[in-house]
Amino acid sequence: MNHHHSDRVKRKRTGQSMLELIAATTIIAIALVPALKLMRDSIRIGRQTETANILATFSMSKLEEHLARTAANWNTNTDSGAIPNYNGLRYQVTKVNEAVGSGLMRITSVAYEDGNGNGTYDAGERNATFVSKVAKNVAYEQEAN
Repeated sequence: MNHHHSDRVKRKRTGQSMLELIAATTIIAIALVPALKLMRDSIRIGRQTETANILATFSMSKLEEHLARTAANWNTNTDSGAIPNYNGLRYQVTKVNEAVGSGLMRITSVAYEDGNGNGTYDAGERNATFVSKVAKNVAYEQEAN
């Protein structure tokens, strides 16, 4: 009898039953799916935040550049183009003489995500817009020269 008892002890299960494997897989899947969704959403939001930062920084940079140019020589040229090294991101700078002879120019700088790829800023495209005014001043022109 002693011999049979030791055989039974040796033949104890060494693996998992199919039901245990299915239960474990189900529990892991239930926990994994929301975790993967959270990671996907985090990556998407991170990308959107990075793009918004690029748009704001570039738009402000272009506004400052054109404020200086306009103050120096009353340059009324507009400007537009692609933001270097960022596919699908563009900018445009427009200038409007507030009133003839007023010596006041409104400059608008828009950096935008060109969602439809047409090369122009359309309503609804994500953007960063900055607006400022500069006065025509002889002292500014002399300082630039």
